[in-house]
Amino acid sequence: MPSASAWILAFRADDDPIWKACPILIFSIVLWLLLSPIDSAAFFAMSNSASILTQQATRASPYVGAAMAVLATLEQAQVLPPEGSREADRVIQSVIQLQSVFAKGTDRSVQEFAQRAIAHTPGRNVQMVLERFRSNGWTADMLVALADADRRASAEERQDMAAGLGQFNLSVDDFRRLMQLVRDGRAALEAQGQNFDEVYARHRNAMPGATAREEP
Repeated sequence: MPSASAWILAFRADDDPIWKACPILIFSIVLWLLLSPIDSAAFFAMSNSASILTQQATRASPYVGAAMAVLATLEQAQVLPPEGSREADRVIQSVIQLQSVFAKGTDRSVQEFAQRAIAHTPGRNVQMVLERFRSNGWTADMLVALADADRRASAEERQDMAAGLGQFNLSVDDFRRLMQLVRDGRAALEAQGQNFDEVYARHRNAMPGATAREEP
């Protein structure tokens, strides 16, 4: 499959006001292509219309919109690697795959790490947070809980997740890299007088697959 940067170079919609208003939709196209069952080459052969792509994306799984919202939030915080770089491609893959690791993976160490992470967050019900995440994809609660847990975790605790991450073609370093971006994003938004949870909620509610409004 071509890289994310290849799709960015292959698709341009400079005249579309939606794209001018929200550059993160470039990443949204990448996500949609990576997750959609439609063959990407056939799709481009049919049309390169941004409006058609948007219509297709609105029918996508909530997981797609959640991943798009994560990238939108991190972009607003200005902590993403340069667009089109190999590092940016890897971050996109990590956002998508880590969502699947924790929502659908069966590795015991991974699931126990997530449960401990949420349990350590004051005022959060572990089962409710997990059920919401598994139904709707990334939530601010889940992102923050995992990012904080990564900062506290020992090297041994992280290494215990290696096998479960590997089942989704990810490494412990991929996990740590994304969690660091979440922490950096929170700090950057706070420095701007904004709240990570609220920023994420706004982006999530604007993305495809939002079945219920995300509350900060």
